[in-house]
Amino acid sequence: MKNRLRILISAASVAIAVLLLSACAASGYSVYGGVPAFSDDILFSAKIIGGRADYAYKRMKTAIDGINAQVSATRADSDIARLNAAAAGERVRVGSHTYALFNLALEYYELTDGAFNCAVTPLARLWRVDPDSIAELRPELGGDAVTDVELPSAEQTRQTLAYCDPRTVTASESNGEYYLTKSDGRTMLDFGGVAKGYAVDICADILDCYDISSALIDISGNAYFYGRYIDGGNAADWNVGVLAPRPRQTAERGYVIAFSEEGDASAVTSGDYMRYYTAAVGGETLYVQHIIGTDGVPVGVELSDGGWRNTEEWVTSATVIGESSALCDALATAVCVLGAEDGGRLLKKVGYKGLIFTEKRYTIIGNVPLYKPDIYNGYTAYGRYEL
Repeated sequence: MKNRLRILISAASVAIAVLLLSACAASGYSVYGGVPAFSDDILFSAKIIGGRADYAYKRMKTAIDGINAQVSATRADSDIARLNAAAAGERVRVGSHTYALFNLALEYYELTDGAFNCAVTPLARLWRVDPDSIAELRPELGGDAVTDVELPSAEQTRQTLAYCDPRTVTASESNGEYYLTKSDGRTMLDFGGVAKGYAVDICADILDCYDISSALIDISGNAYFYGRYIDGGNAADWNVGVLAPRPRQTAERGYVIAFSEEGDASAVTSGDYMRYYTAAVGGETLYVQHIIGTDGVPVGVELSDGGWRNTEEWVTSATVIGESSALCDALATAVCVLGAEDGGRLLKKVGYKGLIFTEKRYTIIGNVPLYKPDIYNGYTAYGRYEL
């Protein structure tokens, strides 16, 4: 069994929008799903060929349900809900998935110098970019209505940031049972930025047990390409399209770029274009997205002359390609936080590939073969730059 959950570091890892372009159903794949996973708007689907596909799918669905039961922030009986409600010093017994996800998230926090942070829930609530608030405040599909929302002050943000640190949580194991303990009762965890990728990796490991020849696993854009794509009995590359980050939140967005991938790899995209709201600040429209930066402020927002404004440039879409979907998941968020240059350097350090877009520029990290560049050529509207 391949260890897809390990961190790969070279000597020198919303709506997520990676869509498969290959017509699997027409090529003999068994098609399953999509069924809700983690929430009603996150769907799990699989396309499988070879081996015992039905058994593999059922076991994958059971695994996803088990992960969700432990780490869902909306279930009062979940490990995360109990941990977030716990007092400082209270030892909370958790399941194996929660324990594994916390340790992965802590490793990714260190790897990204805090750019991937599973402890920003208090900041997300402060800025009204948590899932419940975003569902209430974001514009209708195709619209950009300005909301009447009171933004936090810089001092409120600074005070909240002080306890949004996963290192205030310690993990321990005793007699085959797992525990998490907070040193600050205000700290709250949320594994939404890595749980889908973790689940995809678990599903890929399950496929190893059922003699599957080829499969596509997809949890709302966290895609894993298992083996080569089978086209009429012949092995071929998987062809993957990345949705354009602009215009925001529209059903008619096309592909900004497409690429080919041999297989046994995941692709995950994070961006600013679905989970956001707009606010009026000083007569200007402020875009406030769901990804929180290391300064405690949503990416793309900065303090200027005592008020909030949008920065001149930020990452609008980051697609990461690599062996581990969990690491791709975390790195896609981290690239958005770090910015195109530092995010691209992080991908090079880890040895993962990427496609990064800002409002005006794009860059490609690693060897990413473009698929039909004469058709999926939205990237030509952006200036190409090299790190």
